[in-house]
Amino acid sequence: MDGELARVASNQGNIFLRSQALESGYRSREIEGLLRSGEWVRVRRGAYTTRETWESRGPTGRYLLRVHAVVAALDGPVVCVGHTALAIAQVPLWGVPFDEVHVRRTDQHASRREAGVVHHRYDIPDADILEIGGVLVQVPELAALEAARMASFEAGVVLMDGARRLPAFDDERCAELLERQRNWPGSVHASRVFAFSDPRAATVGESRSRVLLARIGIPQPDLQKEIRDSSGRLIGITDLYVVQIRTAVESEIRAGTVRADRPPRRRGSRRRGVEREASRGSDPGRRQRDGPHRLARARRPRS
Repeated sequence: MDGELARVASNQGNIFLRSQALESGYRSREIEGLLRSGEWVRVRRGAYTTRETWESRGPTGRYLLRVHAVVAALDGPVVCVGHTALAIAQVPLWGVPFDEVHVRRTDQHASRREAGVVHHRYDIPDADILEIGGVLVQVPELAALEAARMASFEAGVVLMDGARRLPAFDDERCAELLERQRNWPGSVHASRVFAFSDPRAATVGESRSRVLLARIGIPQPDLQKEIRDSSGRLIGITDLYVVQIRTAVESEIRAGTVRADRPPRRRGSRRRGVEREASRGSDPGRRQRDGPHRLARARRPRS
């Protein structure tokens, strides 16, 4: 794909519409041939991207292609809301449907689900709308609360932690919005998510680990805990550190497993030094009873 169509695709999230391809000089038979050969990939009905672009994207990246395809195809101004807005803001997604794009139509169309698009009907003041890469989105506080109301607690924590890591996120404003929305469906659930969330959780795995540790009764961990030796020299930083049992937890959620037996990330030091300083001051019996071996494989319940 070259020429004017390449320019069009570059300006709208690397997707293009069939109508735009026709306007750029491609014929219908040529388009069908490119799709059959796999050189072009259908993102959704009437919207395409190149095979190179499609294959280079993971699940979230392909979801963003669908979002851009929806925005390009709908008439009139469209505001992305909920987890769709968070995806545009580069918040990592987990536990939300990738086959639904959530939008608010400014032309007052009724709420409905149609062809993988969820149309919401409510007013969004201009002050609560941002433009990111040419796409209109809710401000992150509103988007995170919208997503939290519709998601599970664990998925909501992942999304809220990610949203709160954004430089533009305002905790006070989020709390004010929660108060204003206290009678909305799902607002109590969203308030629990916000109260539990912590922007220091740097990854999806760390957010999910915090939820899991709470479920199995482990005390609330400190995040990004610095481990120093007796001279005060930094020798490591743990994902999570449980002070009460002097245990460092490294989040590694794979195939439904959280491991807590890995030592902290090493930063210019040997692993043994990190292990020694992390457990300094605890008696051997206590380490055996409460240490990382007791947390080594805490499996998540199947959903």
